[in-house]
Amino acid sequence: MQTDVVVVGAGAAGLLAAVAARRLGHDVLVVERSGAVGGSTATTDGALWLPANDLMGRAGLPSDTPAEALGYLDALATPVSAVIAGRRAAFTRTAGVVARWLVTSRIALEVVKSLPDCRPEVEGAKAQGRTVRVRSVPRKLDDDWAGKVRGDDGGRTNQGFWGRLANPFTNPGQLSGGAALVCELLLRAVGSEVEFWLDCPLNELIVEGGVVTGVRVTHVGEQVDVRASKGVILACGGFEADQTLREQHLPLPTEASWSVGIGADGTALAAGAQVDAATTGLAQAWWTPVLLSEGRAHQVDAARVAPHSLIVDQAGDRYLNEAQPSTSAGRRMYEHNRGMRSVPSFLIMDDRHRKAYPLGPWAAGTSPKAAIESGELVRATNLDDLAQALSIDRAGLIGSVVAFNQLAKRGKDTDFGRGDSAWDKHFGDPRLRRNPCLASVDRQPFWAVRLYPGDSGTKGGLVIDDRSRVLRGDGEPVTGLWAVSASAASVFGSAQPAQGAGLAAAVVEAYRAVLDLSGQLDELDAALKAD
Repeated sequence: MQTDVVVVGAGAAGLLAAVAARRLGHDVLVVERSGAVGGSTATTDGALWLPANDLMGRAGLPSDTPAEALGYLDALATPVSAVIAGRRAAFTRTAGVVARWLVTSRIALEVVKSLPDCRPEVEGAKAQGRTVRVRSVPRKLDDDWAGKVRGDDGGRTNQGFWGRLANPFTNPGQLSGGAALVCELLLRAVGSEVEFWLDCPLNELIVEGGVVTGVRVTHVGEQVDVRASKGVILACGGFEADQTLREQHLPLPTEASWSVGIGADGTALAAGAQVDAATTGLAQAWWTPVLLSEGRAHQVDAARVAPHSLIVDQAGDRYLNEAQPSTSAGRRMYEHNRGMRSVPSFLIMDDRHRKAYPLGPWAAGTSPKAAIESGELVRATNLDDLAQALSIDRAGLIGSVVAFNQLAKRGKDTDFGRGDSAWDKHFGDPRLRRNPCLASVDRQPFWAVRLYPGDSGTKGGLVIDDRSRVLRGDGEPVTGLWAVSASAASVFGSAQPAQGAGLAAAVVEAYRAVLDLSGQLDELDAALKAD
């Protein structure tokens, strides 16, 4: 078979690449190893961190510039390579263009008001406006596509903080969050005659004379060679589902079951190995503390930020700001584990917390019998019994709770700064005016869950340049091959600059990849630099 562009992976980045390439006149084939489209995006809140977007001005918010956003990113990270520095500059100057592209595609975006960057105290950060999302939309998919968006079967979603907890599939007539973004892109792809092959894994790249000329896939049970005259875009995720790769690259201990990602299996790394592609950042992930229930990982962002709770290690000692951004919280669990046992850690809650706030898969105010009987959710009438049930140090736990309650009484966490940051406050309980993240843990019964350093996907991957071209170890691009989303190493390194940063980078770099393979990227960059 012959086409112009092959996109491997049908997440948001792959879908945007397909639509953009089709609009530029290319024939496009999207191959997806699963039977559903949407990737991880479809099960998240779908937030996009797009600095210097036009929506900020329309919402009456202070202006933003690519230079401010780039300064913020540079302030977050340790020194980076020239390649990453170039990608960051390209991302910040193109993010607003992609926001405009989505809007002109009649995909309705709105600013997530009052949501700050993750490090609002850092120079270049903004208090709100950079993060946008797709508005809720009616279901518009026809019978051929209904049910083929990941999660549209009523399965789990991973929407983290309690301001955005609604399952995007609970309203039978509406889609929201990441599902809305995916469906809007899918509608435009189908409407422009992008071809899709689902249940179609990539077996290998077709490489001739060092040039990637196509892909070899399994389609309807048969091996098929597909030639791509313009190129191949890898948008097929990282390696969070592959236990062997996790043990080779990520901090230990690690388990694939701790990931809330879609289960990317390292396809992009295997493809890159065919062309001697360079890799970087393989020890990094989008960390997030998780609890396990019925063999699945569930984020606990809402629960750990909410008052009337604290996190302790196996000695019963508190060791972190529970309300910090998820990636830094998960990374802190690993850092602390080097000296003290903190895998697993324990989220300790009193009864006010359990009645008021959601906890992983369990709604506020519920007492799930199966979870209590299995020990996934622990309940005890006093802290002594809770410590015994969790096999943690009794004196350590009681001492930590007493000290924590003293901090809560003063409304100031002088140990770890919980509630100091505008980020913390945004996700706290607004009914607590002094510190929305901090209140005592002293009302019986007490509750607890085990926490693990999970992830929502890996961060390391193939090295790409500011055109999204895959680079070899010598720094030269692989002709005919681009990589985006988690198939490529994150442009943000170990940092989490904002809610929606990972998804934003994925779609921005997908857009740049399409312009590059179409020979139009230089024109865009010249115009942006002139501005």
